[in-house]
Amino acid sequence: MVNQDLKDQEARDAVEEDLSHNMVVMAGAGAGKTHALTGRMVRMVAGGAIDIEHIAAITFTRKAAGELRGRFYGRLREAMSAATADERSHIARALEAFDQCFVGTIHSFCGRLLRERPVEAGLTPDFTEIEERDETVIRRAAWDRFLQTCTEAADPRLQELEELGVEPEDLYLFFTTRCRYNDLPLKETRVDPPEMTDAFDQACDLIDNALKHIPAELPKGRDGFMTMVERATRYLENREIQKSSDRVRLLKMLAGKPDIKVTYWGEERPYASELLKLQVPAFQKNVLEPALREWRQYTYSRVAPFVDEAMGFYDAERHRASILTFQDLLIKAAGLLRDYPSVRRFFQNRFRHLLIDEFQDTDPVQAEVVFYLTGDDPTEKDWHSLSPRPGSLFIVGDDKQSIYRFRRADIDVFRFVAQRIEASGGKRLSLST
Repeated sequence: MVNQDLKDQEARDAVEEDLSHNMVVMAGAGAGKTHALTGRMVRMVAGGAIDIEHIAAITFTRKAAGELRGRFYGRLREAMSAATADERSHIARALEAFDQCFVGTIHSFCGRLLRERPVEAGLTPDFTEIEERDETVIRRAAWDRFLQTCTEAADPRLQELEELGVEPEDLYLFFTTRCRYNDLPLKETRVDPPEMTDAFDQACDLIDNALKHIPAELPKGRDGFMTMVERATRYLENREIQKSSDRVRLLKMLAGKPDIKVTYWGEERPYASELLKLQVPAFQKNVLEPALREWRQYTYSRVAPFVDEAMGFYDAERHRASILTFQDLLIKAAGLLRDYPSVRRFFQNRFRHLLIDEFQDTDPVQAEVVFYLTGDDPTEKDWHSLSPRPGSLFIVGDDKQSIYRFRRADIDVFRFVAQRIEASGGKRLSLST
């Protein structure tokens, strides 16, 4: 009977009782989504139609996985008291075979798939999974070895980086980000060197004009703009400007909000006021920003292939050492399921029902793995074209609570999967109490 105290009781009942439909359950914090998820799992095994070893419940942290496993086990035991004789038999069997049910993180789940079929995945059976903290160390070491290899080989690209005004160390953050997205192809761009002379000349004119107006007496001291002008002047006096990168260094000195304190300029206050309100903003908007944007685009076109090669160097080192990062686990598992239909069928038969918590924190590769396992066509390689088999997929999430975007979580993936489930006959429910 519907509990009138809960306005969403009908949805809660559907979660536990309607096992033949795929579901998207929208549930915010405190809405009892873990209770609903474990209730569905209990009902699955109590009815006898679904064996516990065919269920996989996936979360995104080990702590959450431990809590989910404990809650599921506890609710199975609780269900025994109110169960029918047949249900008690099914629940008893589920408790005996409890360890055969997968409850864990998406990374540990992918690791399990790969350990069962390492050959097809191109791995050695004894591959090692490393934590994110350890990955930071070996990634840094690989970057240093790559630069050392380039130095020993007198790689001309190092000279090119110098001419661009880029230190190899400046690219490490780019390298780190590129490794996080190593499954995506690098967009090839070829940008011609921009002409920086005009912007440089206008910058020099601005500096020269300002020098003429900076008062000789400064009772209040120098403001930030005066200091910047002096620094730029020393740069011009002490350096022979030959390359575009030399001009860019000067332009970068003028970037950012001008620290002009009008009261510091004495009798030159009118000039300082015009400098603050008109001259500097106009120069930055019409000259400086477009020039630096063109330079960044040109620089990216030159350094991106270098960083991409470093990523390949790091990938090859991990492969030789049989080391897999968390991202490797996802990519390798997705590739295994995509490229080997027989393997996909095998695991589809093993894990017939996937229940996924916090789905708003899913990234595209994770969704790819999920759809290969639940999809209706074991030969289709484009996961976007797959529809989950009826009753095979249950996801819980809240598109307002994505917190792992720094780990590639993409809220658009959540929305796409939800739409795909509904389009294939699934249901969207909401837990709001």
